[in-house]
Amino acid sequence: MSHDTVLRGGRIVDGTGSPWRRGDVAVDGTRLAALGPPGSLDGDDVVDASGRVVAPGFVDVHTHSDFTLPANRDAHSKVRQGVTLEVVGNCGTSAGPRYGDAARSVDGWFESNGLGEAVDLDWESLGEYLERLESGGVSLHVASLVGHGNVRAAVLGHEDRSPDEAELEEMRALVDEAMRQGAVGLSTGLFYPPGSYADTDEVAALARVAAEHGGIYATHMRSESDALIESVEETLEIGRRADVPVQVSHHKAVGPDNWGKVRYTLRRMELARERGLDVQCDQYPYVASSTSLGALLPNWAHDGGDEALLDRLRDEATRERLAAELAERYGDRWDDVLVTNVQNPALKRAEGETVAALAAAEGEERDPATLLLDLVLEDENRASHVNFGMDEADVRTVMQHPLTMVGSDGSSLVPEGPLGEGVPHPRNYGTFPRVLGHYAREEGVLSLEAAVHKMTGLPAARLGLADRGVLRAGLAADVTVFDPETVAQTGDFLAPAQYPTGVEHVLVDGSFVVRDGDHTGARPGTVIRG
Repeated sequence: MSHDTVLRGGRIVDGTGSPWRRGDVAVDGTRLAALGPPGSLDGDDVVDASGRVVAPGFVDVHTHSDFTLPANRDAHSKVRQGVTLEVVGNCGTSAGPRYGDAARSVDGWFESNGLGEAVDLDWESLGEYLERLESGGVSLHVASLVGHGNVRAAVLGHEDRSPDEAELEEMRALVDEAMRQGAVGLSTGLFYPPGSYADTDEVAALARVAAEHGGIYATHMRSESDALIESVEETLEIGRRADVPVQVSHHKAVGPDNWGKVRYTLRRMELARERGLDVQCDQYPYVASSTSLGALLPNWAHDGGDEALLDRLRDEATRERLAAELAERYGDRWDDVLVTNVQNPALKRAEGETVAALAAAEGEERDPATLLLDLVLEDENRASHVNFGMDEADVRTVMQHPLTMVGSDGSSLVPEGPLGEGVPHPRNYGTFPRVLGHYAREEGVLSLEAAVHKMTGLPAARLGLADRGVLRAGLAADVTVFDPETVAQTGDFLAPAQYPTGVEHVLVDGSFVVRDGDHTGARPGTVIRG
């Protein structure tokens, strides 16, 4: 029997965590047709995979490609890592619902990143967004959470208050609508306004709606630093109240005073599972995080949205208060804050520089905290940064834990055009090759089989995807072929926009999206609905 495609003689790492075996993998149409001993299968298109690993396509369980995919449907920086499915809508922010203040936030992102004319912002609900994405074609599969921040902004704007009963019911209705339209769960960003204004009761009430539809609850917790332990306890409490599977996003401990706490938080997750709560976590393999520069400011400064924040930054007394709070929090650690992207052309000099270096360049009297406030104001709260706040030992501890899967916390980017501007976190281009190359091959932190499992079978099972994440006849033909000896991230924090080495072929639903290391232009991806 001849198959459409045969990947011949590779080292099959099937995504279950089982030891690798050598063999052939056959594809017919969009499905895996057969797995057999080396040389046992024939096909119209035979690819020599000897010396290579044949694995399920990687599932990036935590991404922020909601806004970049409409402008980068080829998903260059992800498929070239071997990713065949992205989960968007994380950290409380999704492309829909797009009503009220939520619409202004979504639209503002496209405008400030130079994509206002490139993307037709013609959707209102999450369901409409998913339909637009699917109808226009995309190179990988996409699943979406519904963002609590969108839901809250649509009903309450950016006000720092609790909803009344009617408003809470309206928010529940929006979550219900998104779940019916295909969302795979609810996400929160309790570190960011307006999500940070919500209390535990509000979040549990909304997470319960997601649970009623079989969805998960993914959270960027209220704190990943000084209040890390308390935030994990709140997360577990929400899971118990809502009776919902819990996903702790990008689990880490930020700041030297908090290093080592992950051993306790991971144990708390283990105990919660022993008592019946389905909790897991994801992680990106770096000691630096990335978010907006304005996120370093306290929550009270954001009450009312960006315009209110900018007004506060123009008020001298408020600026002094903010500068004092920042100085107390960061002390002499301004070398840890690397400015990565700004939108104001007059501030381009700041990209790729630390706040400490920028202040030093202006003279000994320049206060780093005040300089940061100036950057936020002059760039209208559009600047972003990388923060070197984690400990390598913690990264390894979390990575090795059986509850941890890999998630980039990045977006589908491309080095050219608006999406190539600035100095993004290297996780956008190198998360999966970094785990396979640096941590598995070079450092031995994970076995090859364990690393692949954390990228494939584990996240697919978390999403309830019975037909993906594993190489088995009859399942979807999402496949990544890589060279285990050369797979590696090539970019770094100062020059991140570089595709990795070693990822040779990527099939999405049986079609080559990457072949011999190059993007084919194919867009066979689908929307995976809950």
